[in-house]
Amino acid sequence: MTLKRTLLSGILFFLINCTLAQPTPGVIGIGRDPIYHLSRYLSQLRKAKEDTSKVDLLLKVGAVYHRNESRGSIDSALFFARSAIALSKSLKYATGYNNATYLALVSYLKKKDYAAARLMLNNVYGELKVCLLKTFGECYLDNRDAKPEELRKAYPYLQMANSLSRKLKSRQWMTEVSIAEGKYHFHLGEMTLGKECFYRVIRYHQQIGDKAGLAHWWDELGRNLPDSDSTYAIEIYSYGQALKLFQELGDYKSAGDCQSNIAYVHSLNSRIDLAEKFYLAAAETYKSAGITKRLPLTYRRLSQVYQNQANMDKALQYALLDLKASKTMGDSTQIDLSYAAVGSLYYNLGDLPASIKYFKLSFSKMYVNDANTYTVLKSLTDAQIKMGNPKEALQFLRSFLKNEHSPNLAQSKQLVAAMFGDCYAALKDLKTAEKYYVEMIRLNNDVEYSRKFATRKSLTIAGAEAYLTIGRFYAERGKFIQADPYLKKALASKNLTAAFETEGRLLISKADSAAGNYLASIGNYQRYVFLKDSIAKTTKDKEFSILKVNFKIAQREKDFKILQKEATLQKQKLELSARTEKFTYAGFAALFCLLGLLYNRYRLKQNKNLQLEEQQKTINIKNSSLIRLVNEKEWLLKEVHHRVKNNLQIVISLLNSQSAYLKEDVAVNAILESRHRIQAMSMLHQRIYQSQNMSGISMPSYIHELVYYLDNSFNLGKRIIFDVNVEDIQLDLVEAVPVGLILNEAITNSLKYAFPNQQEGEIKVSLAKIDDGRLLLSIADDGIGLPQDFDIEEIKSFGLKLIKGLTEDLEGDFTIKSQPGTMLLIEFDHKLVMGSNQEDLQEIAI
Repeated sequence: MTLKRTLLSGILFFLINCTLAQPTPGVIGIGRDPIYHLSRYLSQLRKAKEDTSKVDLLLKVGAVYHRNESRGSIDSALFFARSAIALSKSLKYATGYNNATYLALVSYLKKKDYAAARLMLNNVYGELKVCLLKTFGECYLDNRDAKPEELRKAYPYLQMANSLSRKLKSRQWMTEVSIAEGKYHFHLGEMTLGKECFYRVIRYHQQIGDKAGLAHWWDELGRNLPDSDSTYAIEIYSYGQALKLFQELGDYKSAGDCQSNIAYVHSLNSRIDLAEKFYLAAAETYKSAGITKRLPLTYRRLSQVYQNQANMDKALQYALLDLKASKTMGDSTQIDLSYAAVGSLYYNLGDLPASIKYFKLSFSKMYVNDANTYTVLKSLTDAQIKMGNPKEALQFLRSFLKNEHSPNLAQSKQLVAAMFGDCYAALKDLKTAEKYYVEMIRLNNDVEYSRKFATRKSLTIAGAEAYLTIGRFYAERGKFIQADPYLKKALASKNLTAAFETEGRLLISKADSAAGNYLASIGNYQRYVFLKDSIAKTTKDKEFSILKVNFKIAQREKDFKILQKEATLQKQKLELSARTEKFTYAGFAALFCLLGLLYNRYRLKQNKNLQLEEQQKTINIKNSSLIRLVNEKEWLLKEVHHRVKNNLQIVISLLNSQSAYLKEDVAVNAILESRHRIQAMSMLHQRIYQSQNMSGISMPSYIHELVYYLDNSFNLGKRIIFDVNVEDIQLDLVEAVPVGLILNEAITNSLKYAFPNQQEGEIKVSLAKIDDGRLLLSIADDGIGLPQDFDIEEIKSFGLKLIKGLTEDLEGDFTIKSQPGTMLLIEFDHKLVMGSNQEDLQEIAI
């Protein structure tokens, strides 16, 4: 018995030590690589050895799938996570194992497979278990539509994480869990408890003198506090403490972010003067530190500040600076927001065609959907309806929801319901419109609750606007009995604005009149007239005050420039006086001796100077003319390419429309192939007019984009893998068009014929330089290959005939090989692209 107890005690002691021993080296998390990196990672993965680098590749692929919203992506993420876990175990690679386990857990949570996620908690221990418990709890907090009873499910996991982190005496995870608990309390509206969780962490970092950690957690407190009147002061205080510390540390990026966040909080609380001040300060901080990536958002928010001031000139100026900064950086994650901001500004200015153009540009660059996406979609729909195109608005709305993803958040669902209602109401399909408006009202309570404790406000139509929308719909059709309760709810709403109340009073006045309640009707109408006059007076007063301020600013700038000029003139006079005095004393003795000679030389020099000045004036005039002509030529060329691209897009749209009315597969396939050919040419023209280089097209990016387009068009999923290898080559448009069409035909043929019966395979595309200044274009697949009796001289296929003809246009050689698979080789001479820029022309002219 004693031996048995001793053994059991030893085993128990070992298990306890294991439980307390699993550390978490490094940062646990998953990457944020964009989806277009996936094919490259998969290609590298096939060649990777069984080592830690393969684990990292598995994690990168799994993370891309995890962040993708397409069907089946989450299962793929789980597959790669499990593979990474197994390989990490065999290699004893702790960092890989921790990150792979984390990826598997968050994928189960995203899939809402809570049973599998809980099962994972039983197989981990130590600090890793704390991390997973905290993550499990936070998944409930990330659901913005969660009710209190759903949010409270997070608490047991956070409590277990808290208890285990204290038992392990892990300061890192005690801090992380305390912050998660603070967020939990904030979501439930328990402000005091939430702040105490953050203050606990702040006090610790203050005690140990960790200035960087102290700055970070003050900043996090400001970011996580729900925006409301009661939290305004503490938000500003928290950001202020963080800003002071970041500036002392020389962390200018974080300091600029703090200034921007302070400005944002001020703008939410109608302190426009302070918002403008801190946004400008943030922009200066970013510029001085060379942090250009933060400038677009700062300019965008400054534009919104000036819009709120009705200073549309300044608003447009900063909106265009936002767009220019995004384009200059080539930041695809921001340019859609920049286009949307410019579109919104034009919408507010009443320029609906321009707003529609920029909204559509925003959607053409958008690849991540969030709440802001549906706000932009609502503005685009409203603009199209106001332009008298509700059918086009409905078509775009359906296409977007079909091609992208249906909304997940209640506020986005409500916006979509309102958009459908507006479209059908404009199309006079009143029954369908009413159905969507009722759905909009059904979602109202969910949206208002989720917005109540949101850490960042986003635009919604919940409350007064939603009730007013359906009330207006009924009132405009004479259904005042149905309109009356909604109009009353709109007028009783907490987010009622003066503009909403004005319209609501007019509509409810009509409803009361129709019901025979004339006394109430007169009272509401009087209130409507009063509000209308009050809004008009307020608008005029605001415009007058803005004009006054702008006049004072302009006058101040004018006075400053005058003072600058006077100071410059005074400085020049002093310098001239000192120089004259110096040379007077130095040359006075020799002046009389050389007077005659100097006078003669002076006359000759004056005449020479006059001649040189005339010549310089002539050269300057010619230079100005040349520069203007070059600018006009480049602008015209870009406009031509832009219009050609737009015309090609119109042709594609016509082909799409025609295909909808065709029933024969042959005709539909012919139109689809024609659409791909036209799209290949359209991409070339789009690249030219968007590029600074008008003389050549970069083939690596173009061929990758064309392959990505064909991959998406045929909806291949993971069945066909593309291996694209293109050297840094530029072709002019004359060569690029045949190359693009050849690629389109060859890849399309491979996709249609090389892999029957959903066969998997690989298509390799390459463009490389070979000897004697020639290029070799290769398109190869590992499919079933060509028939044994295939003869290239007796080609009957239109696609192959087209490839052969295009090769002749390139003055090249066309070769086709088979078994195994099929390989097309096109060899042609490389004509060097000769480019010039404006500065070169100026130097030549001079």
